[in-house]
Amino acid sequence: MLASEIEECTTMKLSTKCRYGARAMLEIARRYEKGPVKRKYISHAQDISHAYLENILIALKSFKLIRTTRGANGGFVLETEPSTINLYQIVTALEGSIAPVECLDNNALCGRFDRCVTRKAWKKLYDAEIGALTSVTLQDLLDMENEKGEMTYSI
Repeated sequence: MLASEIEECTTMKLSTKCRYGARAMLEIARRYEKGPVKRKYISHAQDISHAYLENILIALKSFKLIRTTRGANGGFVLETEPSTINLYQIVTALEGSIAPVECLDNNALCGRFDRCVTRKAWKKLYDAEIGALTSVTLQDLLDMENEKGEMTYSI
């Protein structure tokens, strides 16, 4: 294998849908306990098309990460506190499994799973990805944003 092929095998690439979904969730988290956020506002603030954002929000809602409220002041709110929603939940809601090989999700797909040495390596990669994504919550992102803002404006 070439070095570039090895790098390609071990790099998790997130779709645009997933990246936009994380930004939308962050936008909703910014207004946690301040009231619902309208889709139009999220779309404008995050520069995401209305139609594309609608599909993202439907997926996030089906995974019970957000909910909608109806009425003139309706919109989207987080289902739970920002500190309880992590990037792994968002990524899997929008991407599905992030396993680098299918046999990690379903042993039946490979007759060699119990004796495959490479599967052990892929499992380590998978566990590292899950660990990294579960270690970052929406609250962590909000805190990072606030720290950045404070550093930007300090003299």
